[in-house]
Amino acid sequence: VEKLQIQLFGVPQLLWQGQPVTIPRSQHRALLYRLAATLTPVAREQLCFLFWPDTDDNTARRQLTQAVSHLRRALPDPDLLQVTKEYVSLDAAKVAVDSAAFTLLCSGREKALQQCKSAVELYKGPFLDGISLPGCPEFEHWQFGERRRFEQDYLDSLLLLLNGAPGANSNAALIEYARRYLIVDELAEEIHRRLIELYVLAGDRSAALRQFESCRLILARELGVAPLPETRAAYEA
Repeated sequence: VEKLQIQLFGVPQLLWQGQPVTIPRSQHRALLYRLAATLTPVAREQLCFLFWPDTDDNTARRQLTQAVSHLRRALPDPDLLQVTKEYVSLDAAKVAVDSAAFTLLCSGREKALQQCKSAVELYKGPFLDGISLPGCPEFEHWQFGERRRFEQDYLDSLLLLLNGAPGANSNAALIEYARRYLIVDELAEEIHRRLIELYVLAGDRSAALRQFESCRLILARELGVAPLPETRAAYEA
């Protein structure tokens, strides 16, 4: 089955048979992103609230019907959209969505390291990066909440990889995981400390010194504090 590839991490992208798909109106794109994010049917009522919160019920439902109709025409296969009286959804068998695959990999209490690696590879940047709908505060509120949730799952996966069994990851891979973690959360001093230790293990003394200096500057600028004694000890070692 030919699938519509939907990337929601980083700047969103739609691909069909290897070619980009263009949906002209930002609100119609946002509607698609909302449907793709969970790949489960979304109640019309909820969509009306997200996109037309200050509009009366009948008008909002009419607007939604029009938006769904426009979106269906813009998609390469109209059957990608499934519509009932109460719900709107994407056909899960005909789309592949990075955030849906990511959620699956991050679910469950006991995550295997390979699951974490796959999840980390899928995460290309913040959820719906660069997307905003100024006239739809409820959509933006939903988007912000999802972004925070995905970001936390990403950081948790990186942490599990960093704390994995000795030898499970190469030193170079661990350095990459620590650097990716700090791109999202630069105030995580324990990750700065771990990165200093990893650079020392790699024999890269100058990178370790630079990392300590970077940590010191960030903590001073953002929190007005100095690095903890254990971070200084890692640096002095």
